[in-house]
Amino acid sequence: MSRDHSTRRPPTVRLGERAGHPFVRVGPPADRTDDPPLVVVTGLNDPLLRVTDSLWFAGVVASLGVRLRRRGYPGPVYLTSRPVGLPEDHTTRAMGRDLAQFLAGFDRPADLLGVSMGGFVAHHCATDAPERVRRLVLGLAGARLSEHGRHTVERWREWAARGEWGRIYRAGCDAVAVGPLRRAMRAATYPYERLVDYPPAGVDFALSVDACLAHDARERVPPVPTLVVGGTTDPFFTADAFERTAASLDAPFVRLDGVGHEAVVCTGERFDSPVLEFLSRDERGPAERQS
Repeated sequence: MSRDHSTRRPPTVRLGERAGHPFVRVGPPADRTDDPPLVVVTGLNDPLLRVTDSLWFAGVVASLGVRLRRRGYPGPVYLTSRPVGLPEDHTTRAMGRDLAQFLAGFDRPADLLGVSMGGFVAHHCATDAPERVRRLVLGLAGARLSEHGRHTVERWREWAARGEWGRIYRAGCDAVAVGPLRRAMRAATYPYERLVDYPPAGVDFALSVDACLAHDARERVPPVPTLVVGGTTDPFFTADAFERTAASLDAPFVRLDGVGHEAVVCTGERFDSPVLEFLSRDERGPAERQS
């Protein structure tokens, strides 16, 4: 991939929608650059606050794209949400097919970074539509939930059934942040839960929970270069589960010791560096490299 020195200037940020997927784009449109786009696929809590639901949250989401661009990713970064009002019993594989429709809007294969449940969706997408995926990163995502992760997600489903959305928000804050940032995020949930109209999000959230619990991609091997990144204190996956996933995919595994789901938000450089190094590797196959 070529280096885009325009990333030294403030990047362009735009909100949009394609194939029903709301997105925040950081950088130029994909058709205005020769570099592949990077599509970031969001996790379980996506239905509760999609990336374009409010300008402040779009700005928070865009900060990840800005960070990846400034650390060397040359193409545009698209941070996506799933469509609103998914069909009943929609599975992670069906969500992967939906994502493939989003990718069909590009004129070249995209890089995929699936975070947590987003990794489940990206895993299926890359397996079923490999012609649309250049490289796949399973960020904080294994082939299925570990036992302690299942217990956590089942508890969130019980809270959702009782309409206890604030508890879910605060549990999500605990999962993705530490220290002062976690305290600030938790404090912000109290006024927010009083202002938001939940029913549509609640329907999609319950569906997403069920899809997560049913997900099992241990027998599915994407025919594209793949990287697995995971920590040793993750609330949804054990380090062994990450390692087994990588082994089953014949993929490298980057182990982040002492880190959990907060890796993306709070330990950005440790997470970003192996991801960006992987995405910048020579993309030719073994036969081409030997010729």
